[in-house]
Amino acid sequence: MHKPDGVVVLYNPDESVWSNIASYIDYVGFLYVVDNSEQKNLLLIDQINSHPSVVYIDNKSNLGIASALNRGAKEAINHSASWLLTMDQDSRFDKTSLQTLVDFAYSLPEDHKVGVLSPVHKTVNVDVPIIKDDILTVEVNSVMTSGNLIYLKAFQSVGGFLEKYFIDCVDHEYCLRLKVNGFRVILHNESILEHNLGDIESRSFLGREIYYTNHSAIRRYYITRNRLDVIFRYGKAFPYFSSNEVKKIFFEWLKILLFEENKLTKTFFILKGCKDFFIRRFGKL
Repeated sequence: MHKPDGVVVLYNPDESVWSNIASYIDYVGFLYVVDNSEQKNLLLIDQINSHPSVVYIDNKSNLGIASALNRGAKEAINHSASWLLTMDQDSRFDKTSLQTLVDFAYSLPEDHKVGVLSPVHKTVNVDVPIIKDDILTVEVNSVMTSGNLIYLKAFQSVGGFLEKYFIDCVDHEYCLRLKVNGFRVILHNESILEHNLGDIESRSFLGREIYYTNHSAIRRYYITRNRLDVIFRYGKAFPYFSSNEVKKIFFEWLKILLFEENKLTKTFFILKGCKDFFIRRFGKL
């Protein structure tokens, strides 16, 4: 039976993360657990190290999501894997969804141009779409990192995740880079990933249920700076995607003003993200 390798990135996790890992550990050959935590969870590390197919990698500090994913990809390439499963610590697969995704990946013809194969993300604010029976896959511009199978030949062809972003928009930039280089990003409608996206809350506003993520001010900095850079890089090739990203900057800021705490601090860091984009300052804040 074909098995991809996998990578999951840890950042100050609690013990419940192991149950998420358990939902996919049996479907991968080797799982590279890259720990970006500044405070180590020793109990979880003991659980991780007790599993024979897990390779624990301690980064000693937070080197960012892109660096951790690239480390996992390097290990998988050295292990001669064809595909790499990329996971967030707070995500888990629904039932046999991962096997569905894996079977599809290894059924592709040898000359396929699929760079990323993604499940449908099931989050608090997004219902799993109702799909017509005859539509198994959909080609999209971009998907979130967690739950993806990335084709490692494509990864080697276009280069790894952009480490100067540190966190946020790493996935979108990588997907768009794949597409401008002739690869495809495919969503598989029969594979479901349960994904926690921030600390989501909702409010009723003008008769509608409005969801907001409560990201920290620092995350707002990275989101804004990196989103602007993605728009700058790919606006001409993907105008519809880029115009939506511009709208997100405005409407997410509006939700901060209406619903979230620390409005002034978050607004300050959004403006700092804009400034650092324009002066081309990247990396860890």
